[in-house]
Amino acid sequence: MHEMWCGADTSGEPVWHVLTPGKDATLCGVEKQDESRRRHATDRHCLSCMESFQAAMQASR
Repeated sequence: MHEMWCGADTSGEPVWHVLTPGKDATLCGVEKQDESRRRHATDRHCLSCMESFQAAMQASR
């Protein structure tokens, strides 16, 4: 199962990332940081993470 984590995009804006199975990094390669520092409300998702997640789900069929 994949989990989501709210972190920053390249501009510093909050976005939802998809975590790797080990939950220490994101699918786009961003290192996960302390969650208490990043509890922003946002509707935005990291497009790189979402594309990687979609590819992983299609490959598992």
